[in-house]
Order: sequence, then structure tokens, then C-alpha cells
Amino acid sequence: MIPHSRFNTNQIPVLISYLIVAVLFTLTLNNGFFWDTIQLGSKHANYYYTTNFSDILLPDSIDSGHIPAFGAYLALLWKIFGRELIVCHLAMLPFVIGIVWQANRLVRKFISNEYSGWALLLIILDPTLLSQMTLVSPDVPLVFFFLLGLNSLFENRKLTLSLSIAFLFLTSMRGMMVAFCLFLTDTVINISFPVTYKESARSILKRSLVYLPALIIFIAFSSWHYLQKGWIGFHENSPWAELFARVGLKGIIYNLGILGWRIIDFGRIGVWIVFFVLLLKFKRDLFKTKETRVLLLIFLVIVVFLPLNMIWAKNLLGHRYLLPVYISFSLLCATILFTQQLSAKIRGVLIAFWIVSLTTGNLWVYPDKISKGWDSTLAHLPYFKLRKQAIEYLEEQKIVFDRVQSFFPNIAPIDDIDLNNDERQFTDFNDSREYVIYSNVFNLNDENYNLVKGKYSVVKHFRSGFLYMDICIFTSGQQLHFEQGKSE
Repeated sequence: MIPHSRFNTNQIPVLISYLIVAVLFTLTLNNGFFWDTIQLGSKHANYYYTTNFSDILLPDSIDSGHIPAFGAYLALLWKIFGRELIVCHLAMLPFVIGIVWQANRLVRKFISNEYSGWALLLIILDPTLLSQMTLVSPDVPLVFFFLLGLNSLFENRKLTLSLSIAFLFLTSMRGMMVAFCLFLTDTVINISFPVTYKESARSILKRSLVYLPALIIFIAFSSWHYLQKGWIGFHENSPWAELFARVGLKGIIYNLGILGWRIIDFGRIGVWIVFFVLLLKFKRDLFKTKETRVLLLIFLVIVVFLPLNMIWAKNLLGHRYLLPVYISFSLLCATILFTQQLSAKIRGVLIAFWIVSLTTGNLWVYPDKISKGWDSTLAHLPYFKLRKQAIEYLEEQKIVFDRVQSFFPNIAPIDDIDLNNDERQFTDFNDSREYVIYSNVFNLNDENYNLVKGKYSVVKHFRSGFLYMDICIFTSGQQLHFEQGKSE
């Protein structure tokens, strides 16, 4: 590992990293649940809160197949501190701070103190990571326990590693896949393989005891779940069954293309450009050190094994699902950048290019007909204000919600989003109501997009940044007055 020098001005980026996260966290304290967090956070927590934890298994209508520890965690805090949005966001704060803390500890294992602060900043600036840290999302603790697990693995701290793996199992099935990736890495790094297969197997089995508590948790919950419900993971009548539809060989090839797109999306292509610049310059010397070879191993294990439970299905390749891939590759690239012999000018240019690429990655907004991972970029932040303005307009015009259609994630009861005891909700769009609320955040399929644009006219338009939200009315050929209001 790299020895550390005394604190110097290059540690200022550490403070900047904490400051960026703190500012974003503070500015979003009153934001409601968004995207999948409505399901995985609010609805799960509401069930436990209203039933006083009388049954750990969720109703099928909201059962995502995961161990629902995240929802139970929120519900427990509601019981203690009150059912408020700010309580939910503060519940994320230990993990948000912990991510920066653990990432800082991790980079210092491979990069000298002179540059480790810059490496931390380059990792933290990832748009998907920053976006998730503004949400009440189970992926925030997942990333924290992933980083804690990596640090524990390198330090050979078995108890902390075992706890990290157990909590990864409690976050989601993806957390289990991340834990499996850590196990594979741990096997290579911390096990000295004897000559015979028998001794090697014995060494792996002995090391596996660290992972036994997590396995017991999984087996116990899954067995109980199966005995009670007759299924594990998902079932054919699940609300998300379409997402889990199996794809053939062509579908897998298509998904691999989507995987590649996700990896370079939102400015991350800049990180890959930096990597290839370094590869062209240093060629075979790029991985001559033990540190870079270890980090390459971690990245390859994660990028190969983590998506295995995603590429076989129709729609399981969300940007946030790949956070360990982004982080592990950024750590690898940053280690190469700061340990190879580079002139200060070239290194400075590459650092600046990396920062600009990720920062402007939040400005990547595709045409309306191209789906975008809005929960994985800071570009989604104006949505909460636009949604509030749209609701206020409907109330001013005395338009009841029963007359209004909308789309995911705007069709959940308002209470599930804002925790304000307002049970009103919009109708899921089926072209059967007078009004429709449409936003470019909603990722409509072509059929619904053409229906909205062809049969409805805008009566109120709200815009902030790259986002807009329209209240439209069914016209049946009539020309209606277009009233435009721009959000300040």
C-alpha cells in the first residue's frame, strides 16, 4: 500500500467533496420520494408503519422479492421521530457521509496523500452517485456497505467484512451479487492457495465462514417467503413481471449494448477517454504495479458478474444498478493517473477533462422518445418543483384528480410521495380522461407519446432547466388556448 505524507493543499479536494455532498443533501431535504424509491422506500415503510410490523412479509402488490430491510428501517425511524420527509432524508445522512469517508479511506490505500484528495473528488463527482445521494434510496446504503466491504477486505478485518456482506444481503438482490463479487475478490487477494486441490478447497471453505451469517439470513428469509407465498424473487402475477421477462440471445446481445451505454452515459465516457489516453502512453507498463493489477481484478469481477442477473431480462439495466462498476473503474483509472510518471501539465489537463466530463454529464438530456435514467442524474432535481406547480394549478382551476391521467412515477398516491396524508392520485394513463399531465421525465413509450402529442393540447406549460411538465386537455380536433408559464 501507498505510504501517506502529511496533510497538504491537495487535500482541499477532500473538503470540496464533502461540501458538494453537503450542499446537495441540504438543498434536497424536502424533496419527496422519486422513481423506484416510491416503491422500495415509501410503500414498504408505509406498510410496516401502519401495521406496526405485525407481518414482515409484504403484500404481493408491493413485494419486490428483496429482503425489505430498507423499508423497515424507515418505518422504525418514523415510529421514533415522526413520519416526515426530513426524517427519511436524515436517515440517509450516515450512509451519505459514510460513502465519502469510506471512498477517501479506499483511495488512500492506493494513492499517495499528495493526490488522494483529487482521486476522491473524481470518484464522488459521478452523476449517478451524486443523484442517488439526494434521494431516499436503498442504493445509498448499498454503496456504503460495498465500500466498507472493500476496505475491510484489503485490511483483512473479518468481522467488519462479515457485517458488510450481511447488510448487502439485506439491501437487495443486487446487494447479494455485489457481495458475491467481494467474495471472489477476497478469495484471490486473501487466500494463499496451497499446492493440492484439497488444501485449496479447505482454505476457501475456512474463509467462507466470514460470509456465513449473510447466507443464513438469505436462506432463512427465502425459505420463509417461499413457504408463505410459494415464490422467491418474483412471480408471474407480479406488477413488475414484464421487467423480468426473459430475452433470447438477440435480447442478451442488445442488453450488452445497453450495458455499455450505461457505463459511458452521463459523462462517464470522459473517464474512459482518460483511461485510453493513459493506455496509449504507457501500454504494457499500465498494470506493472500490484495495486493496479488488484484494482483491475476488482473491476473485471464486478463488470462481469454483477450484470449477470440483469442481462437475461427485458428491463433490469438501470443506471443505479451499476454504481459499483462506475466506482471500481474510476478508482482504477484514478490510481493509474496518479501513480504513473506524468508531467504536471498533462496530469492537470486530464484531471480537468475528467471533472468537466462528469459535471456536464448532468446536462445530458436525450430527445423525449429516448428513455433516460432520471433518478441517476442531477438533471432530475427541478422535477419536484414542477410537479408541485402543476398540482397547485389543478387546484386553482378546481380540476379534480379523477379527471387527470399521468405516468410513472407520478401515479402513486400523493401521500406515498410527499408523506402529507393526501390520498389523491392521478389515473394511470389509458386515454380515458379529459386531462393528462406529461413530463419529459416520464420516459413514455412511442404509442403513449404519440397519443399525448396527437390527441391532447397543452393548456399549461412549466419549465425549469431541461425539464418541463405540461397539463394537457383532450381536444378531439379543437384548438385550445396555449398558456405558457416558465418556472423561475
